[in-house]
Amino acid sequence: MMKFFYAVIFLFSLSSWAKPTDQLIILTTFTVESLQPLLKQFKQQYPEVHFTILHRRETSGLRLLSHEDHDIDIVISSSRSLFTPLVEEDRLLPLNALNFDTTFQQQRFMQDSIANVAIFGYSGYGLMWNKDYLAKHKLPLPNKWESLADPRYFRHLVMSSPARSGTTHIMVENILQHYGWKNGWKLLLQIGGNLSSVSARSYGAKDTIARGLAGIGPIIDSYAYESQKLFPFINFTYQPKSPLIPSYVAAVKNINQARRSIEFIEFLLSEDIQQNLLASSLNKYALNQTMAQPFKITAIDHQLMEERSILVKQLFEQTINRQLIRLNQAWQLLHKVKQLSHLTSEELRQYNLAIRLASTPPLSEAQSRNPQLRNAITMSRTDMYTVRMLKEWRTLMSEQLDQAISICEKLLESHEHRGIN
Repeated sequence: MMKFFYAVIFLFSLSSWAKPTDQLIILTTFTVESLQPLLKQFKQQYPEVHFTILHRRETSGLRLLSHEDHDIDIVISSSRSLFTPLVEEDRLLPLNALNFDTTFQQQRFMQDSIANVAIFGYSGYGLMWNKDYLAKHKLPLPNKWESLADPRYFRHLVMSSPARSGTTHIMVENILQHYGWKNGWKLLLQIGGNLSSVSARSYGAKDTIARGLAGIGPIIDSYAYESQKLFPFINFTYQPKSPLIPSYVAAVKNINQARRSIEFIEFLLSEDIQQNLLASSLNKYALNQTMAQPFKITAIDHQLMEERSILVKQLFEQTINRQLIRLNQAWQLLHKVKQLSHLTSEELRQYNLAIRLASTPPLSEAQSRNPQLRNAITMSRTDMYTVRMLKEWRTLMSEQLDQAISICEKLLESHEHRGIN
């Protein structure tokens, strides 16, 4: 009898605990400020709803979602990998009841569409620059990734790290897929040699350019448009042969389910929101809207990107972000040596060696394909295997850059002693 009594009490408590709530908890990689006007508009339709916004980077967002007792109702992000484990583990609410054109989304965004995840807008990325800064420093206008390797841009560039920005990760991965592993990292390391800083956040790069602390940087268009609304000296151009970046939204299953989760997704897909999405605080293109600056769109291999996601992020951290001073020094000296005339065949050989040392990551393409390595590397600071591997990469890259610097210094010193320019 007592067992039956406790069972009834337990079931009663569970049903009370699982009661739908009016608290809508949103996990997003977007800024809180960009979402608030839309949330205010939604609340006008559903006054009983209260919002809690959790702004997180992709990595910390994935950690939150991995907890079985989380209360997250909605996920909004341009990071596709944030949704992948939720789809694989069947942790999303079905969107069958919503009247939105899934066929259109699949045709427009190809493999970017995911089951039970709605695309409500999209972006592109490119180069943003401060016109006043470029005029002050007599710098040419940038037009594509390759132009950022120009020695005239030395310490005039800024970008965020793919480990901290999902959109920057897409940019870096697109370079690696377009140019290949070897040439892609060569270009990234050359650009790294011109960086004045690596921003902790993608909107930090935008703010650095707007404040005139740097001149140029790769930026998602929504941040560029946001800056252009405030500052007339900001300009932007899309990167050719780059992918579209959809804005995803999904409703997550949890014990304390918010009763308006599906209605919120329906709201984002509504005609009223879609018509005003580009002019809104989100600065996103609506699904049926054409870009102001059309460019050739290249699809990205999402499976490859996700398989080596952590590896690429950590490699960027160890070879560019953690090596910025050495990278600057090495490429500044390499550019100086390039200006020398009458290099002997041996000096030319040494110069080419220095270029290879400064533009080769401490991990070959064959090594990057190793599934054991990909699975073993984490974003944890306490995982001993990861700590050891990162130290090896960092040490090897430091040694390569030091050797490149030494070679260049000797070449410059030799020519100075011989009186040759």
